[in-house]
Formats: sequence, C-alpha cells, structure tokens
Amino acid sequence: MRIDFQIGGYRVRLDEREDYACIAWPLSPFDSFLTASDAPPDIDFQVRVVKQLPAFPEGRLVFDACHGLWKLYESTTGYLLETADTQSLEPRSRAVISPDFSHVEVWLCSQSTPRGAHTGWMPMHVFNPIVEACFLTKLAREGGLLLHSAGILTEHGGWVFTGASGAGKSTLSDLFAARGRRILSDERVIIRKVAGEWVAYGTPWVGSGRHANNHQGPLTGIYCISHGERAHALRPISPRDFTLFVLRQCFLPHWDREAMDRTLASLGELVERIGYFDLAFVKSPDIVDYLDAHALERAAVAP
Repeated sequence: MRIDFQIGGYRVRLDEREDYACIAWPLSPFDSFLTASDAPPDIDFQVRVVKQLPAFPEGRLVFDACHGLWKLYESTTGYLLETADTQSLEPRSRAVISPDFSHVEVWLCSQSTPRGAHTGWMPMHVFNPIVEACFLTKLAREGGLLLHSAGILTEHGGWVFTGASGAGKSTLSDLFAARGRRILSDERVIIRKVAGEWVAYGTPWVGSGRHANNHQGPLTGIYCISHGERAHALRPISPRDFTLFVLRQCFLPHWDREAMDRTLASLGELVERIGYFDLAFVKSPDIVDYLDAHALERAAVAP
C-alpha cells in the first residue's frame, strides 16, 4: 500500500509494496491531508513489514527521546532510528535515514489484524515517531518552525496563537470557528517562508478541539497567549521576551545542530518581519471582535 500526504507544503510518501493489511487506517484527522499525487515526494519512506527486525551496527548515540522509546544513532550511511513498543518496550521498528533526512528505509514489526486472520501494519507506528522526527529535521533545516499553537485564517491574514498547554489555544479556536473563521489547527502550526513571505499551515496534530485543516495563509500576526482575569489585554512584548516565549513552544530538533541553528535564525527573522504581541484574554466570544478591531487599527497606521 502507498500512502501519500502533504503537510506544510511538503509531499511525504509511505510505500509498503507487499500490500499487507493496514490497521487503524485511514485515521482522522490525517485523512484530510492525504493526496493522490504521483509527483516525487520530498520525504520518501520505504516500509518493510517483518516478523523480526534486522540488526544494524550502531554508531554514536545522537539522541535519546527518554525511557528508550526512540533513539537516533549515527550510521555509515546517515542515521539509524530505533523505536520501542510503548507498553512492552520491546523493539518495534528500525529505520535507516539518509544524511538529508529525505529518504528512509523502515523495517516494522508485523501485527495481527483485529480479527487475527491476517498480518498487518499500523501506519501510525511509522508516523510516530519516524515520520515526525524526519519531517521536523528537514523542516527546521530549511527554515521552518513547528509551533505549539493554534492557527486561524481571517480577512486580516493568518494569526498564530502560541502558548503552553492550557493557555487557551483550543478555546480561541472554538470561538473563532463559531464565527465562521477557518481553523488551521488548535495544537500545532507550521510556519515557513515561501517565495520570500511567511506562511502558516495547518497540521493533522490536534488539541482538545479536534481542529485540523490542510490549508495555509499568509502569516500576519503571532500572539503569546495566557488567560486574563477581567478583560482582554493586548500588550507589546520585547523582541527578547518574544523569542524566548516562542522558543519554549517550538518542537525542536535537538539532535541536529544545523536544524537548531536555522531555527534560531528563523526566529530572528520573524522578529523583523511579523507583528507579535502578548495577549491575555477572557473566555468570551467578543475576543474575536477585540482582535479584529486591533487588526484594523494596525492596518490604519501601517506605512
């Protein structure tokens, strides 16, 4: 089975050529990111379903994701990523990754289908964490960011609301959705530069509001959010504080120096190019009108 999908403008392909049964697939909200394109993928995953994983020589340990759930090693051909079952901690997959993270050979342990009649595989065991780790590295190396945030398309452009869990991303998404605005995501948004302009993209990774759309729009504002007490409050924030706030909400490729350096450079460019603010809001539908009015004020004073 071949699975083609697009996230953040990147074409990604999972190609399992023996046609083993797919378990728990397609899976919402990933289904809206599926494509039927024959164009060459930006990241290509060749999947082999096996009863026993092959052994590979391990080079220097580059990254341990904690508790041994996945580890990244140097290898003679690039990198080796090993994953473990989250319950038993037994090996679940091994992936040989090219140096540019664009071509990946995956060996995945087979599983029984729900009725036990066939051998199958779970695409989500490839997505998490193999696809995510490779995608994040390539995205960051090319100047993009995966941000813990909600993204909303408005007539004023694309707005990104970033903050820690519980800060109000899903709440804002629900309030804007109720007013007919398109929600890119209520959990993770991709920001990257396309043709010289910053663009916000939806992703299939959702929060409690389950908002995910495969759309994009020009990025015009980033808000560092928190819950207010009595009234909405929109305040300027210094470039330093903004950078530190956003950096804490980025999904960072700690295992790759080039990607980390490019991430920091991208944050520096965002400070120069995009409006950013500190927003404390109360849970009220009029936050939509409040931010619309602020956008109109900004447009009126723009040179």
